[in-house]
Amino acid sequence: MPLLWIVIIALALRVLVITAGHTYKITPRRDHFQFGWETGRIARSIALGQGFSSPTDLPTGPSAWTAPMYPYLLGLVFKLFGVYSNASAWVILVFNSIWSALTCWTLYRIAGRIFGEAVARGTAWTWAIFPYVIYWPVRVVWDVCLSTFLLSLALWLAILLREKAGLRNWIFYGLLWGLIAVTNTALVILLPFMLAWICYPAPRKSVKPVALCLAAILISITPWTIRNYRVFQRFVFIRDNLPLELHEANNESSGALWTRSEHPGNSPEAMKRFQEVGEIGYMDETRREFSEFVRAHPGQFAWFTIERVFYFWAAPRQATNVNGYDLWVARHVQFLLAALFGFLGMGLMFVRKNPYRWLLAPFLLIYPLPYYLVNPFPRYKHPIETVLMMLIVYLLCESRGVKLDWRLRRVQG
Repeated sequence: MPLLWIVIIALALRVLVITAGHTYKITPRRDHFQFGWETGRIARSIALGQGFSSPTDLPTGPSAWTAPMYPYLLGLVFKLFGVYSNASAWVILVFNSIWSALTCWTLYRIAGRIFGEAVARGTAWTWAIFPYVIYWPVRVVWDVCLSTFLLSLALWLAILLREKAGLRNWIFYGLLWGLIAVTNTALVILLPFMLAWICYPAPRKSVKPVALCLAAILISITPWTIRNYRVFQRFVFIRDNLPLELHEANNESSGALWTRSEHPGNSPEAMKRFQEVGEIGYMDETRREFSEFVRAHPGQFAWFTIERVFYFWAAPRQATNVNGYDLWVARHVQFLLAALFGFLGMGLMFVRKNPYRWLLAPFLLIYPLPYYLVNPFPRYKHPIETVLMMLIVYLLCESRGVKLDWRLRRVQG
C-alpha cells in the first residue's frame, strides 16, 4: 500500500476516535484546567487580548512558562472557535492528529534509509494504528505531537544533509531547529549530536555550513528572546520554568516526583504567592529552594534521580485501579518491555556496526538526561518514541532469522 494511504488511514483513525469517542469533551473541572493546563491558560489570555500571560488561574502578568509556538496556535483556535469550547477542543485535537499521522511519513523515510523496506513499513503501520500512539493526539492538548513530528523531520533531514549538503539546505535546517526551539525547547539538547554526526566525514568543510545553520537558529529565536528581555528585564532563553520543575521534584515531601499540592497550578497558596512576586520572582525563589535542598540532602537527591531514571522508562506512579484491581505492575512492565526491546535494537545496531548507530544513540542516551532531574511525565518521552518504535520493529524483524532448537538431547555418559 502506498505511503500516502498509511498517513490517510492514521489520520482517519484519530479523527474517528476524537469524534465518535467524544474525546473533545474535556472535563470542565477547575475551570477547564485539563484543557491544556498552563498552556491552555496562556492561550486563553492570548485569545482575550491579554498577551502571553497568566499560566495559572490568577492574573500574574507576562509569562515565559512555555515555549511560545503551541500556546499561540491554541490561542488562535480559542479566538476562532471559543475559549475552552468543544469546537476548539475538536479542532486542536484534529490539529494534533495531523502531525501524528504525518509522523508515519517521516518514520517510513528514516527507517527505510537505515534499516530497509520491511522495517520502514512495519514502523509506519505500527505508528498509524498502535493505541498508545493514538492516545496522545486524541486526548492531550499539548505540543507533544507537533514536537514529535518536527524532531522526526529533523532526523530525516540530518540523513539527507550528510548525503548531499548544500548551503541552502543548511539554512533551512537551521530554520527548522529554530521552529523546534520555540515549540519544545527541551529537544535542542539533541542538536549538537545531530550536527556532529552530519559533519563527521568532513569536519573542516562543515565550518561554514554549520555557521549558517546556527545563524538561522539564532535569527529564529531572537524575536522571542528580545520580547522576554523587554518584559522581564533579564535574559530568558525561551522559557523560564525550569527552577520550579526542579524544586517540585526535589524537596523533602516530593518522593522523587512532583508535589502536586505545592504547584501554582494546583495550590491556591502557591498561586497567590506567584501572583505577589511575579513569575520571575517566583522562579528565583524556587531556584534557591532547590539549591538548598541539594546542598542539605545530596544523598536523597541522588536517590531521587535514580528513581526518576526508572520512572522515565517504566512510567511514573499513578492511580491504576480498574474495577478494584491495581494494575501498577502491568503498567510498569509494559513500559519497561518497550524500553528493553528498544535498547536491544540499539545494541544490535552497534554489534552490526550500522553506520547510523551514532545518529540514533543520543535519542536514548542523551535526550532523557534533563528528565532524570524533574518529573518524568510519559508525554515527555513521546518525541523519542519514534526512534524507540523503529528499533523495536527492527529487532523483531531481525529475530525472524533466529532459529531455536528446543529438542532435548541425551548426553552420552
